[in-house]
Amino acid sequence: MLSPVELSLSASCFDALAWSPDGDLAVAAGEHVQILTLKNTGQRSPVPQGQDQWNITRIRVNLFTNTEWQPIKPQNRDDFSIAAEQSTSTVVGIAWSPPGLGCFRRSVLAVLTSNLLLSLWEPVGVKGQWTRVAIVNHAFHLDPSAPGKLDGLELRRSNIRSFQWCPPLHAPPSPSSNSAPGPETRWGVHFLMATNDSNEILLLRIRRLISAQNPSLPYSIEKLALYPVDDDQRRYPAACSGSLLQSALHSKARVLSVSCGPWLEPSQPTKDSASSAVAMVAAVFGTLPRVFKITVALHASDRVDGDAPKFEARANFSDHPLGQFAPEWTTRCVNGPLKWAPAPNHSGSIVLFVATNIGLLTVSIPRGVYDGSATQPDQFDNREWPLSTLAKEDGEGPKRFLDPISAMTALCDETCGAWSLHMGTTGGLGAVLNMDDLETDDAQKFPRWSKLMEDRLEQFDLNHDLGGQSVARVWGLASRRGVIAVLFSKHPTDMIEYRITSDDKSTIVFASEDPDYSPDVQTLFAPNSSATESWSAQDQREAVIVFLLSSTGQIDKDDKESQRLIYASACCAIVDQQGASIRSQARQSFEQLANLTGADLNEEISKCSDDSVTISAKSIDQLSGPGAHLFERCEICEAGIAWASATEAQCAGGHLFARCGLTFLAIQEPGISKYCSLCQKEYINEEIVARSREGSLSSTYRSLFEAFDTCLYCRGKFQAGI
Repeated sequence: MLSPVELSLSASCFDALAWSPDGDLAVAAGEHVQILTLKNTGQRSPVPQGQDQWNITRIRVNLFTNTEWQPIKPQNRDDFSIAAEQSTSTVVGIAWSPPGLGCFRRSVLAVLTSNLLLSLWEPVGVKGQWTRVAIVNHAFHLDPSAPGKLDGLELRRSNIRSFQWCPPLHAPPSPSSNSAPGPETRWGVHFLMATNDSNEILLLRIRRLISAQNPSLPYSIEKLALYPVDDDQRRYPAACSGSLLQSALHSKARVLSVSCGPWLEPSQPTKDSASSAVAMVAAVFGTLPRVFKITVALHASDRVDGDAPKFEARANFSDHPLGQFAPEWTTRCVNGPLKWAPAPNHSGSIVLFVATNIGLLTVSIPRGVYDGSATQPDQFDNREWPLSTLAKEDGEGPKRFLDPISAMTALCDETCGAWSLHMGTTGGLGAVLNMDDLETDDAQKFPRWSKLMEDRLEQFDLNHDLGGQSVARVWGLASRRGVIAVLFSKHPTDMIEYRITSDDKSTIVFASEDPDYSPDVQTLFAPNSSATESWSAQDQREAVIVFLLSSTGQIDKDDKESQRLIYASACCAIVDQQGASIRSQARQSFEQLANLTGADLNEEISKCSDDSVTISAKSIDQLSGPGAHLFERCEICEAGIAWASATEAQCAGGHLFARCGLTFLAIQEPGISKYCSLCQKEYINEEIVARSREGSLSSTYRSLFEAFDTCLYCRGKFQAGI
């Protein structure tokens, strides 16, 4: 298991730790976010320990240019927000998107600062370089295409109070068996749910534009649905009825958090959509929970231009009937985060976890009630788990079970597939709830990471001679492949604690509930591949060749780029593949290309039946004759390039180039490559090529990079440099 990591920071919010599907850890620390990436050591290199295991990047996220966000003038009292106007813009929320959204199919980091701006960040260039790629608040404007000075209602609508990434919604596969599943099928359609100061819940669709004309705006943010949360119900029931305090709280109530449950197919699917799904949304309005229903339908798009989505999404918000039939839990005061179970439990119910003033409330919702098809009030179960059962404390000191829940995460047991919920408090208490045993009293137990945290706290107590007057505060929990990461800090309790910034310390420990489980570190942090199986079970290089050769009959006479790709794949089939079927298919492609372009391909056709052959470099006459665009020419000496290997290319003058691992073309131009983060294999970066051609890419070129968007040889994610 990984060694604990000591960080020189102080967490600035609850749920301050996030673990991305690509293996990166993000920590919210005041005006900065620290990104921890495990060092990729070779097999012969010794495994480093502790702090030496990590590359730590510190990015400042609260500085915005006037172009990104215009300064806001002081507002009247109805539109005034201390956080937005007077704060130093510290981080109050972080979350990683599901995989497949960002550049190279990586996850995007969403950062919410206390000036109520939500920005998206992703890595660029070599490791350790991150940049802001979008500000979500622009989508909330009345006119997002031409945002001006904000005030009044538009300003309140542009202030984001809370957000959450929704689970990806996977589009149905193409009915054609010959085509590869699209990105929407493998990675899903990505949605972001957010609430604003105008008490509206919005569902946004986030897409990356591969061939964006403006590199500074690489993301499209589309507003799908809006629901105003406003009613005459009491939002702060703890306040005295009819008092001035209650009146002030009621008028300033905000939707402070939101959480979207898993997508389920509706019991009665719609007929006019390719795919539809229903999810339940829980939100906290003031201190009371509210539940809603969101329905999303995906329709196949008829548009075929550059970055047009293959599936258009339509969404609709509505009140969920469960809110009317469940007063025993919808009237409970919420004092912490909301969390949905990622999957139904053994009884088929979806579980919602709600942090209350005294503990944790679990609400088990059957599938029929969840999707709104059944509304019987006796079909759901709720139970409260007091935190006082976890702490046996004597004396007159502060009771730790009165501290709020500060972090929750769901953990999947890799061996049996069972789910459990881990939670921690600012008083240092930890608990685990097994989702399959919520009906029994045995579901609650102490986590193993709680012991590791107490051991570190005991050493802190001895080092400072505190006599047991110390406490650990849990600031974040994150899980991945059966392992829990815990972010906590240590503090004295019987004195005024004075610290300067250089004294800020926090610790991350890693633990598993299975004492015999010790995963390989590199495997634990390896990025998640596509959510579905690979397009072909064959050798990946052969799958690419077959994919390109099968599209020979669909290319146009003027589509020189596609012809060049098919010629390169056919040459690769001759020098790299031994199967008779694929060589026969290469022969047919050569013959079709010769008829289409008039090029002399007799040598290539004659060698389709030979073993271990080399295709010689073309002469000057061939490089300037019919079909010359098919052949590769050295950009240094203008000589032809022979075909002898699928990985290297050498011209007649001796200049050596690497071949792209996907298109098999020689990479002669610097700065147009991307690399596998694991095996360092070099590929052409299609986004740079698209920008250099003003967004123009052939359909074959685009579909190839969409079908094979991870490394062919190790399934690793790409990066811009090495």
